[in-house]
Amino acid sequence: MIGWAQDTTAPDTPVSLFVSVDGRVVGRCLADRPRDDLVREGIGHGRHGFDFAFPDGVLPALARCTVAVRREGDGAMLPSSPRALDPITAFDQDLQARLVHALAEPVDDAEADQRLAFLMDQAQLLRRTRAERHGSLAASQNQPRALVVDTVMPDAGRDAGSNAILSHMRSLQRLGYAVTFVPADLWADGAALEAEGITCCLHPWYATVEEVLRRNAGAFALVYLHRVDTAGRYSQLVRDTQRGARLVYSVADLHHLRTARQAEIEGRADLGAYAKHLRFLELTAAQAADAVITHSTHEAALLRRHVPAERVHVVPWAVASRPTTVPFADRRGLAFIGGYGHRPNVDAARYLIEAVMPAVSTEPAIPCLLVGSGMPESLQALAASRPGVEALGQMPDLATVFDRVRLTVAPLAYGAGVKGKVLDSLAAGVPCVCTPAAAEGLNLPEPLAGLVADTPAGLARSIVALHSDEELNRACSKAGLAYVAERFSEGRVDALLRAASGLPA
Repeated sequence: MIGWAQDTTAPDTPVSLFVSVDGRVVGRCLADRPRDDLVREGIGHGRHGFDFAFPDGVLPALARCTVAVRREGDGAMLPSSPRALDPITAFDQDLQARLVHALAEPVDDAEADQRLAFLMDQAQLLRRTRAERHGSLAASQNQPRALVVDTVMPDAGRDAGSNAILSHMRSLQRLGYAVTFVPADLWADGAALEAEGITCCLHPWYATVEEVLRRNAGAFALVYLHRVDTAGRYSQLVRDTQRGARLVYSVADLHHLRTARQAEIEGRADLGAYAKHLRFLELTAAQAADAVITHSTHEAALLRRHVPAERVHVVPWAVASRPTTVPFADRRGLAFIGGYGHRPNVDAARYLIEAVMPAVSTEPAIPCLLVGSGMPESLQALAASRPGVEALGQMPDLATVFDRVRLTVAPLAYGAGVKGKVLDSLAAGVPCVCTPAAAEGLNLPEPLAGLVADTPAGLARSIVALHSDEELNRACSKAGLAYVAERFSEGRVDALLRAASGLPA
């Protein structure tokens, strides 16, 4: 209990006080402690404060009591006394204020360590209790549990990797797993996943992925590690804490392949060395897993040179067909779609503006739209300097773009994995003109395969043909929709992920 008291008839003399609880004196104290607030208010010399610690057991824990503070000598009651105290049953502002005050008191190192240890123990107990109440992670007899780990919280509007991990978690649910998700950065909002029935392990209930694995040892029948960062960091700990669990490593795309190609194009020895380091990490993670997932048939062939073939599984993500209903005649132009935080997309957009579009010689000129988040100012300036090129930036709904254009272009010079921008376009019934790097691993059928070219002139010919020939455009649109329906349906994803998960057919 804290307060202050001053005798106005003897303002420089400390006041002696006695404290009673329900009429029984329980202790005495002297109002002689310095208080900055009294100095600021000009109340004497400021040394009129008191701090009384109630002896153990004098305050009833579960009953209301009355505390009184009187001046010793004449028994005069302090102005704010007596005061009724309710039992401490809620973590309210009053209790929080008391804790803050108590912890702010100067102490020696030994007591500071004792306080810190106590608080950390209590925080750990609260986190553990809350995490257990939030959702049991123990596998049940009827529903095994799968843990999915990624570097970040997935965002369907951000990248293809997010769409893949979301699709695979939903597939695991359909296959009978109770799914738990944890990102390497646990300071995230899991509301969207929780709404889908996916349990999220996040701050403050967990501090690290390691804590999730250790505190829930043996809880998971399957652990799915997405990207090499998570696989390299957690594979061994999964083996140590989840004995008997099937370890699945999803490469997303082979980073070493994309980096090596970039190094070759740019003539950079430093990137070449880094690509070799990435290759070692990715192959080591693949060899340590029970199953390796890739979305690309090309990457699957590369992985099977180093990992037993039966462990490598090509599992796409589900892509829903949403064909545009806007007639061909009411659409015009082409679009390049990509996230510009990804270096290959910036290079591809520049290549499109500087090399491909000048080779598209039509009158009137075919409009070119640049769509996607994180567009650098230099690229916006380049677009503004070229007639017919418009930098739209991020669009909340790509359907508005597909309703506007007759085709899309993916002129990537290098990359790896399956390109989400190509699949989104085909699913909208909008043909996509690709470089070999953009089409790699898709095994596109005719006539879509005929839209793949590796020179500006070849890309320009396909652009002009698709933009001017409605019959060709319609044929490619139908082929794209049929291809997506056949290869990227939820049913096919479920069948392929079932095999990768080791479940019986």
